[in-house]
Amino acid sequence: MGLCHPLPVFISFLSKTFLFPGTMNLSDKPKTMIPKGVATFLPEETLCRRKIEHDLLSVFERWHYQELTPPIFEYLDVFSLGVGEEILDNAYKFVDRATGRIMVLRPDVTPQIARIASTLLADEPRPLRLCYSANVFRHQEEHAGREREVFQIGGELIGPSDAKADAEMISLTIEMLQSLGLKNFRITLGQMAFTQGILSRFKTDPALFKKVLSCVAKKEASQLETLLRQKALDDTSRREVLSLLDLFGGEEVLARAAVLTDDSVCRSAIEGLQSVYGILKAAGYQEYLLIDLGEVRGFDYYTGTIFEIFSEGVGIELGGGGRYDHLLEKFGTASPSTGFALYIERIQAALAWVSAQSKVTSRK
Repeated sequence: MGLCHPLPVFISFLSKTFLFPGTMNLSDKPKTMIPKGVATFLPEETLCRRKIEHDLLSVFERWHYQELTPPIFEYLDVFSLGVGEEILDNAYKFVDRATGRIMVLRPDVTPQIARIASTLLADEPRPLRLCYSANVFRHQEEHAGREREVFQIGGELIGPSDAKADAEMISLTIEMLQSLGLKNFRITLGQMAFTQGILSRFKTDPALFKKVLSCVAKKEASQLETLLRQKALDDTSRREVLSLLDLFGGEEVLARAAVLTDDSVCRSAIEGLQSVYGILKAAGYQEYLLIDLGEVRGFDYYTGTIFEIFSEGVGIELGGGGRYDHLLEKFGTASPSTGFALYIERIQAALAWVSAQSKVTSRK
């Protein structure tokens, strides 16, 4: 496939797309302008991306995952069954001229896989191991510095509900990043059923719940304390909620969480995460793992173990995933499922950082 030179590739991508969007004279070259948040990839850049795609899909193949290609747009009323309000709000929509129905450029691939598994592959034996390479489209504010067209490579494991399946997703992720030459990355593990259990006492007050969720996500202790006083919680409940801000670290966090609450759902969730951690530890992956039980990304979507991937030199996650046991039933066929996706541009950024650090080290 040829060698990939990520540093000049990604610097070129950044400069054309995010860093210097205003340097082009609109009156001089209006035909060359493209919307912010998307990019044109020239031959060298495309070669690099194809190399990454090839390496990642090769790992999927070794794990016996089958690649499929979902459509780039779908009917909104069908697609909306599998996504939350926030994703739909940021989706690009248009009217189908043939039917008058509203269509949507896919903002997420997992709901598409869920629909396919629940309908076209409903009679196929489980487990189903499926993978994809696809772009998704989401509106982002210009100042956010995020892409509007995101290239993903991901996988879904449909059928199993045990810790081995969750561990398989994370093991796959680690093997993929290692195959690209990345070493200094970390994966934060969370347990959404545990977090949901701790925060369930706020569900009766949607406005307050939204504020509490935001505080937990941003680790804003003082603001969270203020909100808890509004709810007039007892000392035990207050301690449990505030603990979400501190349940971050190594394996010892799991032991602390196990005795935090008497709630049976929360305790069962921690036992499940301990099993996942144990499998990964036995496989020699402990050095990559951190625990973050205050992670609330996808609060109404995920149902169990969740994870995000971070790497040195990149200030945003390289990808993530988790268990979503209730998604497929929305399309007609219930089945426990888990999956993840990696973002190609961000992986390129991580590889660029590694390349730059290597050059600095070689000069010393």
